[in-house]
Amino acid sequence: MKLEAVLFDFDGVIANSKSIHAASWSFAASTILGIKLRSLSEYQISGVSTAEISKIICAYHDQEDQHRLVLKAKNKYLEENAHKIKSFPKVGELFDVLRTHKIPFGIASNASKFYIKKCLEHWGFNVSVVYGYEDYANPKPDPEPYLKLAQELNINASQYTDVLIFEDSETGLKAALASNMQVAYIESECLVSARIIARTDFKFSTLSEALGKIKVALA
Repeated sequence: MKLEAVLFDFDGVIANSKSIHAASWSFAASTILGIKLRSLSEYQISGVSTAEISKIICAYHDQEDQHRLVLKAKNKYLEENAHKIKSFPKVGELFDVLRTHKIPFGIASNASKFYIKKCLEHWGFNVSVVYGYEDYANPKPDPEPYLKLAQELNINASQYTDVLIFEDSETGLKAALASNMQVAYIESECLVSARIIARTDFKFSTLSEALGKIKVALA
């Protein structure tokens, strides 16, 4: 495995954040829309841009004009509670291994960049390039987030076959696959079709498992 760069999604790959996201949407819906959300699965939003999710929820409840306020309330809750979110095991070690071998890496997420940076700061992780939904004209499943991140890391198109992307949701995997880079599927609670998984290059239960393969490849 040759690695020119490694690109990461955030939630479900680096951050164990499902419960806090659910709580933040419940808070926003209750505060702004005056409703109690049921399971988020009914909205089919795994991996979808945070800004788009606010529109989906508001449209579902016939309050489309409130989506900006819902988004603001959701992000505020996340930022205030970022310290409660834990990273998955071995994430910091993986970053250190990549840094030691001078392999550039960064994060491209459909979540808020400010929230991501708050989490990274709390964990003490130094990631030089972080993109959130605020940075794209076309969020995932469009490949723009990963193409933009690769460009910022000084990776050109001829190197894409040696760039590895870690993703866990169907939305994110579609973006990764469309980028023409290598794709590693990290198993999570997100529903992903077998057809999409079959197109990925690697499959890991966690980043800890992936770390072992990367260490061997770089030895």
